Amino acid sequence: MSADAEHWLPLAPAAVVMLYWFIGLAVFTVHGAIWGVRHDRELEARGKSILIGNFLKSYFSWMVRPLWRLVLASGISPNGITVVAMLAGGAAGLSVACGRFALGGWLFVLSGILDTFDGRLARVKHRVTTMGAAFDSLLDRYADGAMLIGLAYYFRSSWVLIPALAAIFGTSMVSYVRAKAESLGVAMQEGLMQRPERILTLGLAVLLSPWVEAMWPPASGHPSQRLAAIGVVILAVTSNTTAIGRITRLLAALRHQVPAPAPTTTAPAADKSRTAPSRPRLVRT
Repeated sequence: MSADAEHWLPLAPAAVVMLYWFIGLAVFTVHGAIWGVRHDRELEARGKSILIGNFLKSYFSWMVRPLWRLVLASGISPNGITVVAMLAGGAAGLSVACGRFALGGWLFVLSGILDTFDGRLARVKHRVTTMGAAFDSLLDRYADGAMLIGLAYYFRSSWVLIPALAAIFGTSMVSYVRAKAESLGVAMQEGLMQRPERILTLGLAVLLSPWVEAMWPPASGHPSQRLAAIGVVILAVTSNTTAIGRITRLLAALRHQVPAPAPTTTAPAADKSRTAPSRPRLVRT
């Protein structure tokens, strides 16, 4: 096998998937220009996003509709989809740790796609529960962490290890601050680098990185995965910026929040047959 074939042949499966998305984008754009964009109101209602607008949300929903129909027909439970999404995220982390970035990138994107299905499946089957929402949120942290840990392991001997560790910390804080804010009654859905943005940014950087290496081989001979490294740096900066912004908004909201009145307790009526005559109370002023 020639050297060129060794570079390009492993990327063939990823090329097929990329071709599907690129052709789909062209068809969706033309269809929207002629007949109008078919909006996914459920995705659009999940909050505003700076990087992912309503057009991209509708395009994403249109492209994954065949997979959604397959999931719906399979009879799998919403929690089952959550587990499969977490396993795909874990497999993505293992793949990038072994240097299989194209595979790891697409597995990470697949994990994100499946993560949009579990809640929708629960609503369709009327199985929405608080436990299911908590289960989904907790397993999402494992999927995100597995990918970043895999990247940290791959870049363990380079400077990219530091931003990879910073990205692990930042993404954890973004989710934690939101959970803390909601537990205190403060809505917290804004931010530059939320989970869909993280999946899009890091997933694209990782899955396209081997193509950059194949077109411009590094001088050292060992794939440096430069595009993936750039994605990690971007994620490290933006996730921590998002976390700091959320912390600032949370503290400001709590500072202006009207404190709830202290609960008043009323003493139960005394049972005269069982109590002694009352004595005067000492009141501290």
